[in-house]
Amino acid sequence: MRRDEEGAGHRHLRVQSLVLEELRALLRDDVSDPNLIDVRVVAVVLSVDYRHARVHFVLKQPVVESRLAQRALERAIPFLRVRLAEAIEMKRVPDLRFVFDGVEPAGNDGGAPCSA
Repeated sequence: MRRDEEGAGHRHLRVQSLVLEELRALLRDDVSDPNLIDVRVVAVVLSVDYRHARVHFVLKQPVVESRLAQRALERAIPFLRVRLAEAIEMKRVPDLRFVFDGVEPAGNDGGAPCSA
């Protein structure tokens, strides 16, 4: 039984990482909303049953109002879920909830992922 739990934990982290990378790519390459230009996804926290995902994001520039970015992300949820379903083979695509984590510190190139 212990072995199953370890496998599920590893799989959970892998799926969480896949969702994070796919959302980053979608926002970078496929979303054209001007309110999302300075949005960067820093973490995804997937529920144990894979039904819900909390997506943490930061703004690259303090110029963009966080409420505008939040609303734009909420409008993009149906599109993002469809694209996630196409990119990642899962039984169920998680419901996405976006959480604003602040403004990205100056000088951060976005190369290293933020831990959550």
